[in-house]
Amino acid sequence: MKCSKNLLAKAICVWIIVLFSVGAGAADEVTYTGPKITFRFSSHIPSTNKIFKDTMAPWVQRLKETSNNKLDVKFYMGGVLNGPKDGFKACVSNIADIAHGYPQYAPGSFHLCHALELPFAFPNAYVASFVAEALYAKYFKAEYENMGVYLGNYNATPVYNILSKKPIRKLKDLKGLKIRSAGGLATEIVKSLGGVPVFITTAEIYSAFQRGIIDAVLLHDVGILAYRLYEVGKYKTEVGLNLVGTPYCLNRKTFDRLPPDLKKVFYDNLRVLSQLSAHGYMSGDEYARKVMEKAGVETITLATDEFARWRSAVKPIWEQFIAENEARGLPARQLTKDMTALAEKYGDWTREQFMEQVVQNPLSGIIDGM
Repeated sequence: MKCSKNLLAKAICVWIIVLFSVGAGAADEVTYTGPKITFRFSSHIPSTNKIFKDTMAPWVQRLKETSNNKLDVKFYMGGVLNGPKDGFKACVSNIADIAHGYPQYAPGSFHLCHALELPFAFPNAYVASFVAEALYAKYFKAEYENMGVYLGNYNATPVYNILSKKPIRKLKDLKGLKIRSAGGLATEIVKSLGGVPVFITTAEIYSAFQRGIIDAVLLHDVGILAYRLYEVGKYKTEVGLNLVGTPYCLNRKTFDRLPPDLKKVFYDNLRVLSQLSAHGYMSGDEYARKVMEKAGVETITLATDEFARWRSAVKPIWEQFIAENEARGLPARQLTKDMTALAEKYGDWTREQFMEQVVQNPLSGIIDGM
């Protein structure tokens, strides 16, 4: 495979080479001889999104190869089948087979899943995505499947930083600033830091930022690039406050009617997609930093003692999360212990180690019987 000279495409391409060097999988075990089965993948992401395309293309290629060309995917992009908040509904009503199923867009229906958004829980998307799937069967499955779907795979974004019009070098600089958050625990994080959280959809961020409705944005670097927010905000405080789980939900009926051999192939490939998506995000983040630097955005790194103040300010959110969910009878304290232990265990793993793990030893139990 020859990689493009484009920095972003090259980074993803190198990862694809790693993926296919690990091994294709169980094509020889496929005995199904019927017609090709094509999954409808619905996304609100525009068809021009390069990271999505560069991530999905090799995954579909691998899905075809490991299924003896019996499985394929057709993409419906730009929200033509459903909006970003309606992924669960699209799969339940059989409009789509795979869609974005975000817990933060249905906060009242989820409790333990929000643990992934706790401040400073994970160092990057690779670790968060793997730990989310490792803990899924024990902690997240019941509330996720209560939405009428299966989990396709659990992805996670890169860590969130703060982009602002004025420099934020100290915690006190945040006081009273109107900061866009994605809702959920991000709202509590902004409050704990002294800011005023403002929920604005991604499509409206640029306009709100430009017009002064918000003073700053809490978002990962690749999102800052995608929505051209660096044209408005010229200061980025590199702090890695939190990240967000961005799972795909799966149409139960579609999966249940697959023959057993193709169920296994599809399920295992969904584990691979989790890490491919993480790499797409991480490569995009790296590329975004280069673009922002070229555009004149100043990156601010907090001094050690200042960083400690930020961590201390948001630490009570963990106990608040535990208390609220333990009151519901949910094992939140044990979840956070397990999550922290796994984040430390896998914190130093390389992307190659994660990919080898999901290819050679895919996690079981995310869907019953698999």
